[in-house]
Amino acid sequence: MRNIIKIFVNEDFGNKEKIPSAYLQQINYLKKLWDTPSYGLERVFRLFVCSLQFLFPLILIREIFGRFGSSARKLAVEFYTLFKVIFPIYILFSGLYHNKLFIFILIYLLMETIFHILNLIFLSQIHSLVISYHRSLLLLFLHYIEVVLDYANIYIAFDLLNRELSPISALYFTLVANTTVGFGDICPKDGLGQIVVMSQLGIGVLFVFLFINYFFQRQEE
Repeated sequence: MRNIIKIFVNEDFGNKEKIPSAYLQQINYLKKLWDTPSYGLERVFRLFVCSLQFLFPLILIREIFGRFGSSARKLAVEFYTLFKVIFPIYILFSGLYHNKLFIFILIYLLMETIFHILNLIFLSQIHSLVISYHRSLLLLFLHYIEVVLDYANIYIAFDLLNRELSPISALYFTLVANTTVGFGDICPKDGLGQIVVMSQLGIGVLFVFLFINYFFQRQEE
């Protein structure tokens, strides 16, 4: 078992060094934002984004696994991110997109990812330094894949496009939309579909911004 763990972390996994509570850490972030000299919409939005982290599972996962040390917390975050990629794949190819409960959970997890991306953009100054440049890029790429898969499920579950979709065609469209290629063979069939596509394109812009931001940070380092 220790050798399996060593594949993921090259240190003493059982080292229970004292690390701050995830909830207390988030509260401290809020205090920092409150005391930061800022004003207007920027101040309100940053406080709003920071506060929303309490509504999603990631902070609970960080709290629980943080009791076993920083390595356990980091690995738990990575496996949770991987789960959020596998979950929409399972829904899409098992036909569970017909079940509204699964779609509700999927949208809830998608919202967590969106606000996490906004958190990385607007609250980068108050967070600790990046653990690893390559780790950050890998997690960001997994989030990108998750969003693509989530939207494939949304398009097929709510029948938002101009033709009946299979899992493959739904995945095809969401990839085409996310890369802004736009072949035109599949398109939104009404206003609701257009709104959903626009929201996906907006999230795609956020990812492009983050990828560029990480690249320039690396160049500066």
